[in-house]
Amino acid sequence: MAGAKVLLATVIRSRHPRRNRIIERQKKMAEERVLCFPRKLLEDLGAFQGLSLDIEKYLPTLTDTTRILYLNRSDAELDRRYKQLIPYVLILCHDKILRYRRGKGGQEIRLHGLYSVGIGGHISEEDHGLFSERQGYHEGMRRELLEEVDINEVADVAVAVINDDGTDVGYVHFGVVHVVHVPDETIVGRRSGIVAPEFVPIADAIKDLAGYESWSRFCLENLEALLAKAAAEGIAAPERALS
Repeated sequence: MAGAKVLLATVIRSRHPRRNRIIERQKKMAEERVLCFPRKLLEDLGAFQGLSLDIEKYLPTLTDTTRILYLNRSDAELDRRYKQLIPYVLILCHDKILRYRRGKGGQEIRLHGLYSVGIGGHISEEDHGLFSERQGYHEGMRRELLEEVDINEVADVAVAVINDDGTDVGYVHFGVVHVVHVPDETIVGRRSGIVAPEFVPIADAIKDLAGYESWSRFCLENLEALLAKAAAEGIAAPERALS
């Protein structure tokens, strides 16, 4: 009986192509729409591979309200003409850094099982008006912190950008690295995509980078420079982290 129902539904769909298109359009309308910018914009500024500390060169242009757009996430993941802008926040507590594993609850299946030291995610169209003021991106980053690990009201600074065209997932994303320092190790993994979050000594975190996603590898390889830049911007780096 169940097989007959599936067959009947298939026949009905095939006989009503216009209705099928309407259904697909409705699905698209209900789908999350994420913030993107044209890849050509990055190429005009100067494309790079890996991590760049020259954030002032890239961020103002890539968050310009006249140049950004929102795409359905399923389309953005496959359309290599665009990059999705992703806040990527490093959270430090004294000489430790927050680390977790990417779980199956995360929407990006290509990262499942890998270690990460970056908290963040897509900026969706639901954050309407996010870029209407200069501090809009900053507010979006804070929302991600609250939703992902229940952290709010902390000082932060953007210190670098990440571009990794060496992987399929990296080709359609562009990261903005932030540094945050918290006073204690209280942390809550609020989403199933964040598995076993814990603060680990920086010295341990950088010992073996093979198990990390590429963005985290870039950050850990350049952690001393990232913390030094954060300190220069008024976010003091943990003393022992730079020693």
